[in-house]
Amino acid sequence: MKASLTVAENAEFWARYLGGPANGVPAALERFSLADLGAIPAAYLSAGQKRRLGLVRLLLAKRPVWLLDEPAVSLDAASQALLAAAVNRHLAGSGVVVAATHQPLGF
Repeated sequence: MKASLTVAENAEFWARYLGGPANGVPAALERFSLADLGAIPAAYLSAGQKRRLGLVRLLLAKRPVWLLDEPAVSLDAASQALLAAAVNRHLAGSGVVVAATHQPLGF
């Protein structure tokens, strides 16, 4: 993430870079509870908010396989539930997830 760019600008960059739909940014930010922070520079985010912004990329790039290394680091219980919901939605759509973790993730 670029610290000087806003949350929304970072997400828009990754949507373009990864070939995802730019119009999908608001929904992706909403699903990770970042919509209200869209105009905030990424430098001001907490560690958990930065992690969630990184996870937004999963929703912006339509890939069948997600490789996740400790995806819940820095996430509180509510944010872990958002991650689990996103992963379960991906799995329900015939996606594949390979996750390395030391804690149960709810999927």
